[in-house]
Amino acid sequence: MINFLSILELTLPFFAVVGLGYGAARTKVIDPKSAGSINVFVFYFAMPALVIGALARQEISAILDWRFLGAWLAGTLILFALGMLLSRVLFKASRKEMALFGQGSAIANIGFLAIPIVGATFGPEGVRLSAAALIIDLMIMIPLSIMIIESAGGGTPAASVRRALTGAIRNPFSVAILVGVALSASGIGLPGAAGTFSNFLGGAAAPTALFALGMSLSQRSVGEDLASVAVLSVLKLLVHPAVAGVMLYLLGLPPAIVMIGTVIAAMPVAQNVYVLSEHYGVMVRRSSAAILLSTIAAVFTITVLLFLLA
Repeated sequence: MINFLSILELTLPFFAVVGLGYGAARTKVIDPKSAGSINVFVFYFAMPALVIGALARQEISAILDWRFLGAWLAGTLILFALGMLLSRVLFKASRKEMALFGQGSAIANIGFLAIPIVGATFGPEGVRLSAAALIIDLMIMIPLSIMIIESAGGGTPAASVRRALTGAIRNPFSVAILVGVALSASGIGLPGAAGTFSNFLGGAAAPTALFALGMSLSQRSVGEDLASVAVLSVLKLLVHPAVAGVMLYLLGLPPAIVMIGTVIAAMPVAQNVYVLSEHYGVMVRRSSAAILLSTIAAVFTITVLLFLLA
């Protein structure tokens, strides 16, 4: 049996890079404002290259694993509904706040944390499953959140869905997933120089994404409303992976895929929760605090989870 220190040696380097980015920004070794430029590189170039390369080398049947997609969607919807319900019962949240609380409970930081960590730990299989989970989050869960928020503000559901889906389709991760799926389905893959280019550029994705995440966290604080932030973090870090693992198991997926999917679900609150909060002027401080608290706590929760699953 793998001991706890072995698991810690596996996870600690990833979070050490996050800490390095945090320290660099806090001490002004690097201007915190430059985090945006680093994020642009990761978001538009490095991470798409990593995703395309991983998917292009997979069989199309492995990418479009409907059991995994169905299990992930079911688990995510359960957490979304639970988050909305608890925010209303415990904190008397408005409908807009309920939508954002549900999103924070159910959508993991896949792009900047899951893909680097799961990809490095489990290889191309980890990237493939992370990309599959990202499809559900981008195409269904985020549009659902936006639809609820805008309908609460008097917007029409049709217009809300149209805007949300347009944004999802234009997302670089969505484009990368579509390109990777197309290359896989065609049987072309990434031959020769194209494969070398994808590997080279994609290799920069993990450390750069983690460093940029640390820089962005340096501008956040836990602040007030600690109770709601703590509940949101517990839902995301503990309840979501438990529910996701059960759904994956119930649909009969192999143990290795159940384990990887559970680890993906255990990632902290996604950055896009704050983006939506800021855009609509709802729950801004709490979403920022939840990202910070859940990311710090994830150092321990993900390490323990990997130890229990090993």
